[in-house]
Amino acid sequence: MTVTVEYNAETYKELFQPITSQYPGLLNGIITDFKSYIESSRLKVPRYFGCDVPYVKHQGAYKAGLMHIHLAIPPVVFPEGRPQADRKCPKHDVPTQDAALVYVQGLYDENRYSLLAILHPGAHSKANDKKIMNYLSAVAERFRDKF
Repeated sequence: MTVTVEYNAETYKELFQPITSQYPGLLNGIITDFKSYIESSRLKVPRYFGCDVPYVKHQGAYKAGLMHIHLAIPPVVFPEGRPQADRKCPKHDVPTQDAALVYVQGLYDENRYSLLAILHPGAHSKANDKKIMNYLSAVAERFRDKF
């Protein structure tokens, strides 16, 4: 299986650049690790990848197939031995430790993925922002219409 993973150029400036400027190399590492994660049928989980679930609160996000993975921003990692489903970022305690990788899978080409955003800091509050979620949903729908 050949998997294609790329960041979304449409969202890069607003939703990747602020964090990638603070953490050079982060996005390239995420792309490499995400590709390996998908190619392993989600069995090879990097220690900084957490719970991987769809967005279900916003109907448009769910319909668009928006997914997210809780992230520990390196060099921080989730505790060793903790199951992926239990690796979650704190909602309100420490906003700088609340991060998520937002992505979408192709509708017609199931081996194609677009990384849409790294929500950080305060990923949970950003996921509750209708403007952000509507924007991400629209970008995801355009990607899925194409792939």
